[in-house]
Amino acid sequence: MFFIKSLVLQDFRCHRHKSLPFGNAANIIIGKNASGKTSVVEAIYCLALGKSYKAASAAEMIRKGAPFATAKAEIANRGREDVLFLSIGASGKKIVLNNKPIPRLSDYLGYFKVIAFSPEDYRLIKGTPGDRRNFMDVNISQMSPGYLRSLIRYRKILKQRNEVLKSLADRSVRGDEDLLNILSSQLAKEGRVIINERTKFFAGINPIFSERVKQISAGAERGDLNYIINTDPHLLEQSYTRKRASELAAQTTLFGPHRDDFEMRINGEAAAAFASQGQQKTLCLASKLALVDMLAAGDSPLIAILDDVFSELDLNRQNQILQAVDRKFQVFITATSVAGLAEGLLERGKIINIEEEE
Repeated sequence: MFFIKSLVLQDFRCHRHKSLPFGNAANIIIGKNASGKTSVVEAIYCLALGKSYKAASAAEMIRKGAPFATAKAEIANRGREDVLFLSIGASGKKIVLNNKPIPRLSDYLGYFKVIAFSPEDYRLIKGTPGDRRNFMDVNISQMSPGYLRSLIRYRKILKQRNEVLKSLADRSVRGDEDLLNILSSQLAKEGRVIINERTKFFAGINPIFSERVKQISAGAERGDLNYIINTDPHLLEQSYTRKRASELAAQTTLFGPHRDDFEMRINGEAAAAFASQGQQKTLCLASKLALVDMLAAGDSPLIAILDDVFSELDLNRQNQILQAVDRKFQVFITATSVAGLAEGLLERGKIINIEEEE
């Protein structure tokens, strides 16, 4: 079995120093608002993915006045003991596994997978296209390291191409048309990989998502996910050539997966426009439960984070989550109190009062 045995935080968010022991099943972290319980699960998420699901920048995770933040986890990994260390400082983030620095995130991703349920999940419906692309990128990367490598290359080439477009648009600066053509070809190549992987992802998750919507709503609702591709992957390079004047005028790349989006639909209608608040909760929950099913199917172990979500959900939706994650892998739950949590969960789980731990 894979589980995090303990976690030590140093200058992470509000924690000057915090040491926490965990159980191998459900860990229920109790504390008042602003007591730092979410910071604990945020650190676990960062240990898995090298990034936060809360912070816009890594600097936000460093306690005010401290030069850097660290998180150290002792892990039982199917018969062996591992030590995983994360540091966040001015020079960026560093991950060390068993005293060996990880040079590239793409080489490490998948050591363990993570999924976080949080009140911010509504952004999948009401948020920006960037919020939804992040959902795609984070979760596909956990299942396909090749996707992450292509995504990193794509972003690097995209930045270079935008710089060339700006220089060409500025008549006082001599631009390089040949370089633009080379970058366009490279960008189209990586873009095709990204779009194809996203298409496969939605083909896999959609039937699971639809079934989850049906289960949560007791058959009253139908749900599906619609992947909105900005440009046909086979026509990317042609678009860069044919629409060059438009891109020069905009001084940015107008076509490619960096402009993709997806929408949740309820009973055939766009949820952003037509779903009630209750229907939105159903759809967001169904998307995360579908991800649990997909992520748990691989070889890498999975850890689930339920960050202050039970207070937002009725008993039926709570039970849907618990049935999906309980007894299957390690789970971290944050709440202001144990009131309202299922009795069976309390009996099997380890209750941790964040304000009483050192």
